[in-house]
Amino acid sequence: MLWVGFLLIVLLLFRKEFKGLFQNMVWRIRTGSSVKLASFEIGQSNYISRTDINKSGSAIKIHVDKNDQRYKQREQYYLPNRNIQLVHKIAPSIHPDQLYDILVYVIPNYDGSLLGVQKVEYYFGRSWKNSIFTSIDRARNFAVATSAYGPVMCTAEIYFADGEVVTIGRFIDFEMGAIGTQL
Repeated sequence: MLWVGFLLIVLLLFRKEFKGLFQNMVWRIRTGSSVKLASFEIGQSNYISRTDINKSGSAIKIHVDKNDQRYKQREQYYLPNRNIQLVHKIAPSIHPDQLYDILVYVIPNYDGSLLGVQKVEYYFGRSWKNSIFTSIDRARNFAVATSAYGPVMCTAEIYFADGEVVTIGRFIDFEMGAIGTQL
């Protein structure tokens, strides 16, 4: 009886710490990390797995881009969208039915600018009920936030002040969710 009372007092005194420990364990399980508590163990998810990359370099052969052919191909990704690129960040989701919270936004390349952009409209697909998310906040790079339980293709229409509209896309992957694991 005395031990039960002592245990209840400890639980009451350290309830915030125990709650934080429990939330951390739930987060680790949801993001695919392994969890071990005494003899109980949950292994790492296969979705977020260790990647075996040769750190010394995996290129078999390196050769020079003659006649700038590859350079010209690469430039075709920049020019149509006026050197503005679609990017994203992920973080473990605070929503129980989602894996990651996602921030999607646009950034200018080295000689691009967001000054001529009026708004950006983002589309994530049918899982978002075909909703189109519009951002007019240039100060935050026209960012929108959402959550997802799996990778998704995002398209964005960039509306310029001169009336031109450009559509760009990005596959919102969860590969960076494995950050912290060794390469």
